[in-house]
Amino acid sequence: MKRMMLVAAAVALAGCVVIDKSAPSAFAPPGLDPKNPNVFVVTNGATACADKRAVIVVDQEPIYFFMRGHSQAFPITWHLQTRGYSFAQQANIADPTPYEKSYATGEITNCRAGGQSMTCTNKNQNSGYWKYTLSIRADDGCGNPPDLDPLIGND
Repeated sequence: MKRMMLVAAAVALAGCVVIDKSAPSAFAPPGLDPKNPNVFVVTNGATACADKRAVIVVDQEPIYFFMRGHSQAFPITWHLQTRGYSFAQQANIADPTPYEKSYATGEITNCRAGGQSMTCTNKNQNSGYWKYTLSIRADDGCGNPPDLDPLIGND
């Protein structure tokens, strides 16, 4: 009986996890970099333009950053991984909007897109979440996916 209780206690303690918030990507799965998220377009496989459907998928949602004591601004660059699609060419994309009214405006700025990438600057000074938009177009003009509005989070 004592042995069974010791095994149960060991199993319970093994389930405890300590997360180091100083790690830049403590919640990101191994190999994922929140400063360089990958973007994919998933299609239904149809070849006829009228039947083609597509959606945008980001490998991290939300993209999440831990703030440090002396935060510095840094770029976030989304990399489109699907051939036959490009980011809609935009030199000045509207700044991502705060997810709630209490979050600061202007935290994520200087967004621009075109070709296979989109870049924004994260000032990384305020906690909160900001909604950004990914606009991707089919290079052949057929089966453009609807825009996607995922989140960026700072803590």
